[in-house]
Amino acid sequence: MNATGTTVTAFAPASVGNVGVGFDTLGHALDFAGDRVRLTVTEEPEIRLDAITGLTTDLPSDTASNTALRALTAIQKECGISEGARLTLDKGIPLGSGMGGSAASAAAAVTAAAEAWGLALSDQQRLRFALEGEMAASGALHADNVAPSLFGGLVLCEGAGYPHVTRIPVPTGIVCVFVHPDLEVYTRSARNMLSAQVSLSDHVSQTQAIAGFIAGCFRSDLNQIRRCLKDVIIEPQRAGLVPGFRQVQAAAMSNGALGASLSGSGPSIFAWCETGRAAEIQACMTEALHVEGVSCSAWVSAVDAAGARLED
Repeated sequence: MNATGTTVTAFAPASVGNVGVGFDTLGHALDFAGDRVRLTVTEEPEIRLDAITGLTTDLPSDTASNTALRALTAIQKECGISEGARLTLDKGIPLGSGMGGSAASAAAAVTAAAEAWGLALSDQQRLRFALEGEMAASGALHADNVAPSLFGGLVLCEGAGYPHVTRIPVPTGIVCVFVHPDLEVYTRSARNMLSAQVSLSDHVSQTQAIAGFIAGCFRSDLNQIRRCLKDVIIEPQRAGLVPGFRQVQAAAMSNGALGASLSGSGPSIFAWCETGRAAEIQACMTEALHVEGVSCSAWVSAVDAAGARLED
């Protein structure tokens, strides 16, 4: 069927990568921000970015470097699509924010393209195409932002390359306090600073932590989540990228958070807590940053937030 002229808009949410305890393994969606792609099918095969609006407009427009365009090129090639597309990208996620902006652009593009080109893509195909787009920004195949942005909720990404994704239940009454300092940290450089060596004791400790965290989610055991929502390997190496991070983390924990860490590579910081503690924890986290002379924005989000979806 010729879809030339068809226009589709899709939205994909921001996300928390790693969720502290699960580097490159765990991620969850957020409900207060995201990226939006408007796609129009064209007769000529070119895939072109017409405009970028929103919080960020300084993005590459070539298909090799733009996450949305790269994802669409991968779909077009593998699925034998003869038509092209023109895109408008509305960025609701700032660059270098630790909110999964590059992943959201790719997820929204894949969601729009599947509908516009009439493709019955499986979840695994959607993930693979979005990851091809994410590669343009991060230089690595890690799905801890792409998967929650596509599928929503808290997810476990299992396996190297194109992983299997499992939805993890979120205990009732748990929310995410999310604080975004007015700073930038870019994933590619933050990955390059990480040591390739891990001590045996740290490996054992982190393995215990992620296993206990997932068990706590399945059992709705908040004490177990509190014991296990920690990162002894990656967080210590990146903590210095965000002025005041340790003070913000300590403020959250002293006010009843289940755990707090960097969102992805930062600079954003998240904390899980019970709903009734959220306002107080949000206030103390932002105050701790202000004391350090860092301005910020803050929100409270569901952890089991919705993933990418079509819009009218």
